[in-house]
Amino acid sequence: MIRTRPLERYAQLALGLLLGEAKSPAALAALDWSFLTRVAERNGILVRLADRLTALGVALPHGFKQAADRERHRARAALDALRHIRTACARHGIVWLLPKALSRLPDVGDDLDLLVLEPASVVDALMLEGLAVTARPRTLTHRLTGSTVYTTASGVVVDIHHSRLGSVGQHTRFPAVLVRNARPAAMGGTEFLVPSPADQVVLQGVEKVAGRRSIALADVLQTIVLVRQNALDWDYVAGTAWEHGAEAGLGCYLHYVDEIHARLAGRRLVPRETLQALWPGRWGRTRFSEAGFRFPALWVTACIHGRQFARALGARDWKTAARVGAWAPAVIAGRL
Repeated sequence: MIRTRPLERYAQLALGLLLGEAKSPAALAALDWSFLTRVAERNGILVRLADRLTALGVALPHGFKQAADRERHRARAALDALRHIRTACARHGIVWLLPKALSRLPDVGDDLDLLVLEPASVVDALMLEGLAVTARPRTLTHRLTGSTVYTTASGVVVDIHHSRLGSVGQHTRFPAVLVRNARPAAMGGTEFLVPSPADQVVLQGVEKVAGRRSIALADVLQTIVLVRQNALDWDYVAGTAWEHGAEAGLGCYLHYVDEIHARLAGRRLVPRETLQALWPGRWGRTRFSEAGFRFPALWVTACIHGRQFARALGARDWKTAARVGAWAPAVIAGRL
């Protein structure tokens, strides 16, 4: 059985490789390739890791290569679906963006998240026009978050979010900010709208900890790249989080990523004053597992939702308070 320290060395190795840091052959010699394959698959980095190792001249075991080829096939199907949706949206004048998919391709997560400001009854049929899809039953969580989920004929899951974000759709104004500040980014010769780097960091605080149990390596990697490659306006990041009730979620998420970066890369990532400007919760440490960096999920969600619930009550925002209060029943209903 692999213990905690060897587990974390796999995360350190994967992040280092994907960030372009040179690794000695000795670091790769004793790899448990079966375990690395599972970690890379579950954390959304399999294809990128395979490409990086191949570029370094590493002979990939058959199982790892096979898994990467399957993921490449999924990525091609996902990109085809996105191109089809892009064409349909252009035809009907629908403005939409990809909150995270382009940062992961050529890897694909569990689904393709799309964000649009119009309700499902108005735009879904137009966005998916000509694309063979099957609608999934809407759960209570889907209704709270304002999302509709479809599966294409090629097996790609498309999750359309309609003007709401967050674990229970409690963030209703931030989507308009994302769309207003969006910028084009190219993938496979096609341009799509994505959030600005600063808004993307805030979005990760909105989406990546409350209501979740772990943070994927792909998300940690994306945050590190965003911080390293962009001169982020941290005052804007913190101010936007506070304006939209995401200060606790973002403070928690950046605390974890900063802690992970310090452990694995040997230095801090996020300015100390930014962490202090956000909600200073007692978030604890992460622990790496096959599914990603685990954290005390119930405590974190209770703290973040408790903060949002109190803010909503203070502002007499009864809809947001009701949504946040409905999280636990929605989870229980989903489990049942």
